[in-house]
Amino acid sequence: MNSSLSFQLYSKLPIWGQNIACSLAGIKMYRERYGKTFRNCLESIEKSQWWSLEHQQEYQNERLREIIRHAYATVPYYRRIFDAHKLKPSDISTVEDLIKIPILTKEIIRKAGKELLSTAISSKERFHGHTGGTTGTALQLYADRQLHPHQWAVWWRHRRRFGLDINDEFIVFAGRDVVPLNKMSPPIWRRNIPMHQTYVSIHHMTKNNMPALIDYLQRRKVSFYSGYPSAIYLVSNYMLENKIQHMSPPDVTVLGAETLLPHQKRSIEKAFKCTVTDQYGASEQCCNISQCEKGIYHVDMEFGAIEFLPLKNMKSNVRKIVCTGLWNYAMPLIRYEIGDIATLPEQATDCQCGRKAPIVEKIDGRIESYIITPDGRQAGRLDFLFKDSNNIEEAQLIQNDIHSVVIKIVQGSHYSSKDENQLLSDLKKYLGNVIRFDIKYVKEIPRSTNGKFRQIVSNVFKNKQS
Repeated sequence: MNSSLSFQLYSKLPIWGQNIACSLAGIKMYRERYGKTFRNCLESIEKSQWWSLEHQQEYQNERLREIIRHAYATVPYYRRIFDAHKLKPSDISTVEDLIKIPILTKEIIRKAGKELLSTAISSKERFHGHTGGTTGTALQLYADRQLHPHQWAVWWRHRRRFGLDINDEFIVFAGRDVVPLNKMSPPIWRRNIPMHQTYVSIHHMTKNNMPALIDYLQRRKVSFYSGYPSAIYLVSNYMLENKIQHMSPPDVTVLGAETLLPHQKRSIEKAFKCTVTDQYGASEQCCNISQCEKGIYHVDMEFGAIEFLPLKNMKSNVRKIVCTGLWNYAMPLIRYEIGDIATLPEQATDCQCGRKAPIVEKIDGRIESYIITPDGRQAGRLDFLFKDSNNIEEAQLIQNDIHSVVIKIVQGSHYSSKDENQLLSDLKKYLGNVIRFDIKYVKEIPRSTNGKFRQIVSNVFKNKQS
């Protein structure tokens, strides 16, 4: 749904009418995602995940050469870039050769515009989309009709590792505006029957609506929950804080779209008593990293080629993610700096699951999700500072200058000055006395337009790295 005339009409429908509209849209979604291309791809990658690393690299390089040839022949931007650097498609035969091509940034994409579109794909054969724009203006993106089935095959391979099936009933917690914002009272969910999906609007997950949502979840037995970690954490934290036992918990909770923080995972596991798994992807659909049954992140090599490049003044195994998508012929993204950071294992190791694809230790999130201190230290993933504070419902750290950090806090019902003093003490212990901490109490922490939560927002770190 969007803000167009169709959404205005949708907003005026009664709830039962909106459920019908969601289900009618679901028929189209099902056909676009789960057709023959999806089935063939899923069958193929179910096998390829067990290949040797060399076999996977060989397949990846084959796909890379194909997308490079296509980009040079049909995309004006890449023809110009290759010619300017005296490159031919044959010069890029492996992922290691990608270093010869300049990095593609978000700013370049905005400036290049339609120069990045393939002349071989007509407007009828491509989808229009965009990123969420969490760090600025949203990017205008295009994809050909074969990309979505490939992306969904990768996502369903991940889910199937945990015993889930495409026909399983599930509840998703995310940011689409399926529930009009002019109606804030329950029900804050809508049904999409063809997709076996119930969609909960996280924009409506207020404290006043939480009892009705919990009651609904207690009455619905589904195979899995999926969605943003911060949204599902709100549910689990509410249940734990109010000592509510989940009578119909899901078998699995599948998370994505945000960095999964350790305290969120612990809360969800404790409240739902289910398996929690995570995967990393992007609106740009040019890379994917997903957990196996052992909880280890593996690069999904069949979908995109990922370069993990060094960052200034960071540990050698903390790297920025640069992606080359292997399936988007409408708007190829080659060496795209996506703006996220990952931590690699300090030593090469094999996973007990038996898969040989490269391992990622953890996904750290946005590049600007680090605090930088006046004495040059850099700190990310500060969620551990809040893990013992049961009276803090949510917290966000914002740094606009190097000398201070604003901490936004949503207080729990039993929050007191003791919690504030403990938090300030822990912050100073970890980050030192060289930086000032200003606490700001808020009723809620705003999400981005697509409903995503960011624990750290640091314009200082972003500027230092640019």
